[in-house]
Amino acid sequence: MKFKTICIFLLLQFSLTVSAHTVPIIVKSDWLKQHLGEKNLSIIEVSDSVDFTFNGHIPGSVVTNKSDWRFADSDGSLVHYPVDTLVKKIRQLGINQGDAVVIYYKGNNTDEVLGAVYLFWLFHYLGHTNVGVLDKGWYGWIHSKGQVENNEGNIKVGNFNARPIKALEIGTRELNKIRKNYLLVDGRPRTHYQGLTKFDANPRYGRIPGAVSQPWQDYMRKDEKSGLVYAETPKIPAMLARKRVDADTPILLTCLGGTGSAFNYLMFYQAGYHNLRVHDAAMRRWNILKLPLIKTSVHRTN
Repeated sequence: MKFKTICIFLLLQFSLTVSAHTVPIIVKSDWLKQHLGEKNLSIIEVSDSVDFTFNGHIPGSVVTNKSDWRFADSDGSLVHYPVDTLVKKIRQLGINQGDAVVIYYKGNNTDEVLGAVYLFWLFHYLGHTNVGVLDKGWYGWIHSKGQVENNEGNIKVGNFNARPIKALEIGTRELNKIRKNYLLVDGRPRTHYQGLTKFDANPRYGRIPGAVSQPWQDYMRKDEKSGLVYAETPKIPAMLARKRVDADTPILLTCLGGTGSAFNYLMFYQAGYHNLRVHDAAMRRWNILKLPLIKTSVHRTN
């Protein structure tokens, strides 16, 4: 099955998710204020339980964090849990099959932002695309004078079901096999992409041959007064604009550990680029398998 055919199939699968609301991909605070408290609208905060309880949260929301959705595989790569485990976790958050879902991050650290965008991709992977991420997260909400509560309500286990769209993910060996035929985007910092620096968890320097750079950190901002970090959503991500990439172009997304790829997934998706596959095991597994890397020169992206 060719890449484009796969994506037509995905669109058909996406249309199966039905809800009382249609959630924008990037949810503005005013939209959420208008629909707050309505039936079949679920709100998920990505932070920790202490911050959720004592620093306030959006009324009716439930809390999770990035580590709830990932585990270390047998080779040490961080990947998402199997589908049945993901479904159980989502049900435990009180999510039902027909719910519209809004995800927001607290913004005390970048892990919360990464966790929110990763969860957005996971919902898509599970076939539930009526999901959006709150614009600028908690920072945007409090600056818009949105309602805040501190009490935690009882969570009734939901009936969420998955229709997995496994073509939204790509494994490492398949990526190596087909990478020369498609646009491959590396979401790591530019100096990591160039092979000049690396994360401590990454044993090797360099990038996958042929990859182009679009760091997820390009989207990050910080409010100096509150210390909260948040994502600034571009109309079109910089690399796609420079290269004049057509919206139908198949794009493979990698990074160090999957969450950076999910960040680019959200930013590309909201800009109208839906022909995307995320390399969840990412460079961790690529390096474990000792697949090719280059670092001798900067690969131009314009």
